[in-house]
Amino acid sequence: MFRNIILNVFLIFLFSTSIHAIEKRKLNDTEIEQKLNSLKWQNFENSKVHKIKIPGSNASIQIYENEQYLLGQDIEQFNWWVSGKYYNDTVLEILADGYRFVIDRPTNDGYIKIDDWSNVSPEELIQGLRDANKDQKDGLSYAKQVEWIYKPNLDKKNNMVNYSYKVVWSDNGISMESVNIILGRDGYILQTFIFNDLSDTKANAEFVKGAASDVTFDSVYTYNNYKAGDKVAAVGIGALVATTLGVKAIKAVGGGAAAAGGFLLLLKKFWWIILAPLVFIGKLFGGSEDKNQNNSSDRNLNDDSLRKSTKRKKNK
Repeated sequence: MFRNIILNVFLIFLFSTSIHAIEKRKLNDTEIEQKLNSLKWQNFENSKVHKIKIPGSNASIQIYENEQYLLGQDIEQFNWWVSGKYYNDTVLEILADGYRFVIDRPTNDGYIKIDDWSNVSPEELIQGLRDANKDQKDGLSYAKQVEWIYKPNLDKKNNMVNYSYKVVWSDNGISMESVNIILGRDGYILQTFIFNDLSDTKANAEFVKGAASDVTFDSVYTYNNYKAGDKVAAVGIGALVATTLGVKAIKAVGGGAAAAGGFLLLLKKFWWIILAPLVFIGKLFGGSEDKNQNNSSDRNLNDDSLRKSTKRKKNK
């Protein structure tokens, strides 16, 4: 009897594991479209503007009609297929034709103080990023040039920090990373954008700044609702910015980025910039010819109609 119970439990576990197993291989060019289309893309059919809860947080984000997104295990599978690696630090993956952004697993380690902002040195931070991304003589790509597009800026009115920088890689490829750190009462939301078109990086960076307004904490958990006695994070905003750049280790925040982060951190999170360019997204989500025609204006990042329809620039 007892042996039968154990056997049944084992079979149930084995069955459930096989259902949720990740196919751990990188796809070739001929199968990537079919496989990626098999994922559960949210907001693809009957797409509309709506809000969703950010998993693991006390905050929500507004999704727009031109955006599709992945949740849960589909994110893990997506990353395996496009990069051949598994990451578990992303809870929301949002794609549109022209840009892509992720939201990392929310950190609820306490209220982030901003007292140390005066100690933030953009010059030291960018130099640290350069040093960490220089040629390691290991045959991997490295950054030949790293420059600020927008230096880290503390927006006290909206309780956030934003920064953007551009990287010229050893193969002369160019990428930009644009980040919002959105503060709440008991932690923060980290929102990171990647773009396909880099012809106007400043416009892209402004686009990202506006996107921060689409993340809203539940009223009780807003940054301004902090009260004496609430849990306070062990580090302030300055150290947090350095950590998100991968140039400093902070164990008390988000599990800690490795001090040797730099290129490895970028590679870990964003090496699909090279391996899976965003140009495939238009084809992936093209669907029927009619759907392409109906949504063509919504899918152009540089089209004013997109900026108006998505309200990614803060004009609410």
